[in-house]
Amino acid sequence: MPSQRQLAAIMFTDIEGYTSLMQQDEVEAVLIRTRHRTAFEITTEAYNGKIIQYFGDGTLSVFKSTMEAVECAIELQKAFSEEPKIPVRIGIHVGDIIQSQDDIIGDAVNVASRVESLGVAGSILISDKVNDQLRNKNSIKTQFIDAVEFKNVNRVIPIFAIINGNLVVPKKEDLLGKTKPKDFEEYKKYRKKSLYVLGVLSVIILGLVYFMMHNIDDNHIKEATLAVLPFANMNNDDQPDIFADGITEDIITHLSKIQNLQVISRASAMHYKNSKKTLQEIAKELDVNYILEGSVRVNNNQVRINANLVDAANNKNLWADNYDNPLIEIFKIQSNVSRDIASALQITLSEGEVLRIDNEPTKNAEAYTAFKEAQMYFHRGGGKVEELKKAENLFKKAIEYDPEFCRAYVGVAETYMEYIFWGRESPKKMLELASTPALTALAINANDGGTFGALGAISYYKYEKETAIRYLKKAIELNPSYVGAYNKLAWIYAFEGNIELMEKNFNQVLKLDPLSTKYIGDMGQAYYYLNEFQKGIDLMNKSLIKFPNDNMLKWIKASNLSGLGRYEEAIEILASRSVASNTNWLLGYCYGMIGAFDKAKAILEYQLNKNKLVYVPAYMIATIYIGLDDRENAIKYLEKDYEFGGQGLFFWGLKQDVKFKSLHNDPRFIALLNRVP
Repeated sequence: MPSQRQLAAIMFTDIEGYTSLMQQDEVEAVLIRTRHRTAFEITTEAYNGKIIQYFGDGTLSVFKSTMEAVECAIELQKAFSEEPKIPVRIGIHVGDIIQSQDDIIGDAVNVASRVESLGVAGSILISDKVNDQLRNKNSIKTQFIDAVEFKNVNRVIPIFAIINGNLVVPKKEDLLGKTKPKDFEEYKKYRKKSLYVLGVLSVIILGLVYFMMHNIDDNHIKEATLAVLPFANMNNDDQPDIFADGITEDIITHLSKIQNLQVISRASAMHYKNSKKTLQEIAKELDVNYILEGSVRVNNNQVRINANLVDAANNKNLWADNYDNPLIEIFKIQSNVSRDIASALQITLSEGEVLRIDNEPTKNAEAYTAFKEAQMYFHRGGGKVEELKKAENLFKKAIEYDPEFCRAYVGVAETYMEYIFWGRESPKKMLELASTPALTALAINANDGGTFGALGAISYYKYEKETAIRYLKKAIELNPSYVGAYNKLAWIYAFEGNIELMEKNFNQVLKLDPLSTKYIGDMGQAYYYLNEFQKGIDLMNKSLIKFPNDNMLKWIKASNLSGLGRYEEAIEILASRSVASNTNWLLGYCYGMIGAFDKAKAILEYQLNKNKLVYVPAYMIATIYIGLDDRENAIKYLEKDYEFGGQGLFFWGLKQDVKFKSLHNDPRFIALLNRVP
């Protein structure tokens, strides 16, 4: 059998304490292993799995279906919990494998093995990828345990436990497998180092800005477009990169405040962490002229930061410096930096820009530490409630350490906005919660772009168009590379029917964050609301070449196909997604529109039952009802959605949304539209 590459759910099992038992009682150990293998063989076959390997007291198997792998694991633990009990731990991951006749290899196998090693007897642990595929499966309950770094695995992996029935759920401190030191435990060691960053960043920015604004070659001045690549962690130990990544993000944040400089967003820049691509290749992909790269080395109370500015077209080093200082001199360093900035930046920067760049967000090391960890969870959340909750709590912890920490208040408000964007909580509830920290941030610092961006987002979701535009434009004035502000403005212009301004703002979004599928998808859905369905489809087709497995891009393409009445094609794409492939509300609508009423009703029932347990935007349920031509219930749920605060995206576009065209002459629908500005 030739080797084949495929996507699979990989399960490892292991009998805890087997070696010790073997030493104490060989007969008993053999009996336990025999019973373990018998149960394993019968159950694996029942759930369509394939046994790859037995090794001592453990097993390796693969499944084509993640759901079947998890159900098999649950059934196995039920069998092993019967007397006499067998203390087995189980770990599951999903990913690409290369399978031969009697073996499998691949990074995903390595991850699955390490997930299993974290467990305790009676537990089933899964990776974040498995958890993503279980998100809409009501029969399977999961609980976030911790985010860990495994040895020889180049990313932090959130770990979840299956909590059905009497399964054992390990505590965070019980995760003792093949891991590197925990992020936060290591990061706490850097508390004093964190404040040093705030001082040294200004020095880096001084040199960089001076060059960018005073290009020596007057005959060949280039547009000041810059990407800051993730700074390399030059420590020789296993310390995580969170400190180096924090420096990268802070440099981007500071540089984004400069009016005549366009800086690629953090999200796109981090795609090139540990990249083997040349600087020319990266610059071409990001469409920038300059690259800033650097490195960080930490040794006891000494930090060395190297920064290097490169003209990407000819790979010419234009500016470089290094900063090697003891941590205890942080305030002296900041004082010296301020004097350097005062003499140099007056030539190139406005007084307001000098003030913003020179502003220290906090002088409290603990606050800064909590804030940086909060940002880590916020950025990788992707709509996962457990990640958003961690970010929210850590931002609040930063505020406890420093009640004057403006950016931490903005972080809390932005986290509440994420709950709305992903449909995880009632918008009305989240808007009420977000307003207080956003206004507090404004009271602390009225010269912060992030504050006005948060206030603009709140006004956007409240349908306060003019106020939202005013706040968002102020955010861009203070922070010209503020991606989120351009994004919200683009949506407002889309709902006004102004395709020119919509495209102008979205093009700026994608110039600053070209690798964000979230924003690419947003532009595609904006085309939907402008009835420019083919433009949306063309954009998605182009983007899916680069990101072929992205679920959001697939959903947006299906949305635009539905706008053209090409429901069968939309159904095919929705069914190909790796999440909610059989339960998505848009799929239910499309089934209804082709007359597959049983399938549409099954999805409707699923969403109604789900809504009894967690928040489901009523708009989504209304959409399925309109697909079934149940206009009465469609209007009923649209009215419910408005009562819960609605979602600006859906309600501002309700008038243009072709899905609800059949309601345009209904007095109740007209009355509802009149309530939306």
